Amino acid sequence: MIAGRPITVSFEITYNCNARCEHCDLGDYVKEPRLGPEVFADWLVRLRPAVAQISGGEPLLRKDIVDIIRAMRQRDPVAVFVLTTNVQNLTMDKYHQLREAGLDQYSLSLDYPDERHNTFRHLKGNFEKIADLVPKMASLGHHDLVLACVVQANNFRDLPALVTLARDWGAAINFSTYNALRTGKTEMLITGEEQLKELTAIVDRLAAMQREGYPILTSEWTMRRMIDFFRTGGAPDCQAGKRFMIVNPWGKLTPCGMCRDHYNDPRQLVEAFTVKNRCTGCYTAIRANSEKSPYRLMVDALRAARN
Repeated sequence: MIAGRPITVSFEITYNCNARCEHCDLGDYVKEPRLGPEVFADWLVRLRPAVAQISGGEPLLRKDIVDIIRAMRQRDPVAVFVLTTNVQNLTMDKYHQLREAGLDQYSLSLDYPDERHNTFRHLKGNFEKIADLVPKMASLGHHDLVLACVVQANNFRDLPALVTLARDWGAAINFSTYNALRTGKTEMLITGEEQLKELTAIVDRLAAMQREGYPILTSEWTMRRMIDFFRTGGAPDCQAGKRFMIVNPWGKLTPCGMCRDHYNDPRQLVEAFTVKNRCTGCYTAIRANSEKSPYRLMVDALRAARN
């Protein structure tokens, strides 16, 4: 933060995906280049983030995903490397290969604690695949598995059940807030006093579970701000392009997952986008974590470490 570098950079190595998730606008075929691992490694060295997220689309569709992570790790031994995946193409062999290449953490998308997840993601047997694979990976004792849930109107009542699954499977869980910028599906937003009252009660319960030792990585502070986002319809002072940004499949910079304009370098991104940005329409996990104050980052990091 003192050096003015981004906290998190998401390397979206492909926009292609094998899912058709209800909360996302990707899933159709995208004609894109297949840039070599060195392109993403060069950007990693240039941007020097604390967290390098390898995502998509579905990053495991890249057959050279192990080479990409290995090339990035060889150039940066410090950053925390996180892979975001829907798990459909993940295997035990691939899990080991990615760890050996330098991956630190697996962020595994899960939206419901049962077969409804398959329908939501349009991935046949995906919940069953996750339920089978996660405990096997967790049994190795590396503590590198995090279930990633996007909170929206149709699943927020299931969050305690998802937390319980995470504990039973040996994983942690993290929450992100749905927004309608990608899909326009405003019916998935949590609105109205009754729903907001229910959401507040759910967050109260999650905070209590967290204090009891359940593996919830999202801080209570962040979960309360998620309620505020749904209540007010926005979150001000977005720092996209400064605190966090994306390297896209074309080897260009984009501000965030909701704005895919291309920029050639960080200064151009800040001058052309960040200083003019007035968008309040999201409060994703990558934004929530990147925009914390130094004090909040330290407090939340220490709490997560203790857990």
